[in-house]
Amino acid sequence: RRSVGAPPPQVAPPPPPPPRAESLGYCDFCLGDSGQNKKTGEPEELITCAICGRAGHPSCLQFTKNMMVSVRKYPWQCIECKSCTLCGTSENDDKLLFCDDCDRGYHMYCLVPPMKVAPEGSWSCSICMDTFHKK
Repeated sequence: RRSVGAPPPQVAPPPPPPPRAESLGYCDFCLGDSGQNKKTGEPEELITCAICGRAGHPSCLQFTKNMMVSVRKYPWQCIECKSCTLCGTSENDDKLLFCDDCDRGYHMYCLVPPMKVAPEGSWSCSICMDTFHKK
């Protein structure tokens, strides 16, 4: 209980999001930079992991057109840093699904309803179902 006239309790503001890692400046796969993909000889932007700074050309990462649209909208994580979008942890990576449209990770047990068995073939998260697959 508060005493009469006492100021209301202060709630600390949430901490700021961690800064995104700076790009290492080269593709982890072909070792080219944004000026030249060494596989194609053409210039190509680099997609950078928000956690570690590793980068890759979308073609070296085998990104689809939908992935290219999606990874610009959130702090993308490389395969080494990938965590569950819902719970934020990277534990139980054998239960982590990757969306075929945005490359976000999701634990099967964090989904609502939880998924008991990994799907065969491609799988899209609910964000991408709404974005890319609305009928």
